Amino acid sequence: MAPTETLSRKIRWIFIVQGVIASLVVTLGTLYGSLVLRDILLKQRIVDEAQRTWELVDADPQAALPQSNSYARFFVPAGSMPDQVPPILRALPPGFHRTHDGIWRLAYISERAEGTIYLSVAPGLADHIVRWISILAVALSVLGIAIISWLGYRRCRRIVAPVAQLTDTVLAWDPRSPQLTRFDSPAHRGENTYEVAHLGDALASMSRRVEEYVDRERNFTRDASHELRTPVTVVRVAGDLLATENLSPRGERSLRRLRQATDDMEVLIDAFLVLARHPDVPVDSEDVSVQEVMHEEAANAREWLEDKPVNLVVLPTADPKIHAPPRVIGVIVSQLLRNACHFTEAGTVQIEVLADRVEVRDTGIGMDAETLSKAFDPFWRADLSDYTAKGMGLTLAQRLAERFGWKVLLESQPGQGTLATLRFS
Repeated sequence: MAPTETLSRKIRWIFIVQGVIASLVVTLGTLYGSLVLRDILLKQRIVDEAQRTWELVDADPQAALPQSNSYARFFVPAGSMPDQVPPILRALPPGFHRTHDGIWRLAYISERAEGTIYLSVAPGLADHIVRWISILAVALSVLGIAIISWLGYRRCRRIVAPVAQLTDTVLAWDPRSPQLTRFDSPAHRGENTYEVAHLGDALASMSRRVEEYVDRERNFTRDASHELRTPVTVVRVAGDLLATENLSPRGERSLRRLRQATDDMEVLIDAFLVLARHPDVPVDSEDVSVQEVMHEEAANAREWLEDKPVNLVVLPTADPKIHAPPRVIGVIVSQLLRNACHFTEAGTVQIEVLADRVEVRDTGIGMDAETLSKAFDPFWRADLSDYTAKGMGLTLAQRLAERFGWKVLLESQPGQGTLATLRFS
């Protein structure tokens, strides 16, 4: 599995994104609010100036109106031409308007029976004040958001720290020698949240169950290697003694079945003992000559052919040496050979030893696509009439091969035979 981000890192990015978004919202909101506030202040200011101007006009209509750098005001009596009024203001109807003659201004036209007043105001100082107040507000808001986000992140990191510690403990945990106290450590409690406390208890309980399972597996492996082999040995010795007697043809057939069943039991015991071990527990291995093993298995497989007109041959194209338990390769090939001999009524069963694989090719009945797809399923049998087959042969062969990093492959066509391959890593 590819490495993923830690929970603390994800939370940090969440707070960073949240802070950035909040800062953008606050900045845009403040800028928009400052523009609205500036317009409100300017409009209120120009309305007050218009009222003051009307008071001056009422007092003396002929008097010159005061002017300034920020204000330009004009009065046009009713019926007179607004020649003294700048062209940009003349055509404007009563009310507020924005104008631009190098700098933007806010214009206000007030109309009464006496005439019309034209006012033009440059934002000037008010604009600068609002701008700097907005910048200050934005800076303080962003700083506040950053501080709050940082404090929130630190708080969340403290809350999830026990989860991170439990994760590290689980990754370092060895089921073969569990240390129960690590999951119950007070350091994992952190903020003493409900979830962390119960997660630690659940992991400690799981650790105890795994330890019990490992002990049972060890005991079974140890006991089975002795107890299961003992009765098989007794049966084999009894069969050898019976072979020295003069048996009837029927008795000889029964003895052959007894020996075959004994061989099958030994193969199953070897396979199950290997599979019962944990993958990290080493098994006794040595350099095995694959060619020698194939000759031994071929000799054993000839008994399965009985009186069939089938020629069993071994092609020693290569002689690779594989470091593995001595019986494992034999067990796998034995299962492949059993199927080849059982489903071949005439022709050839060929074992070819190559540098990186063993191929078992037969001229039997073959398999269609549906049968081939189920060949490795446990307890599935293509020939239901054979009560001696348990449907575990190919399944055991595949599981044993996977245990050592090998592969068992099948290629088959109905009526054209089957090619079974044991490919070494």
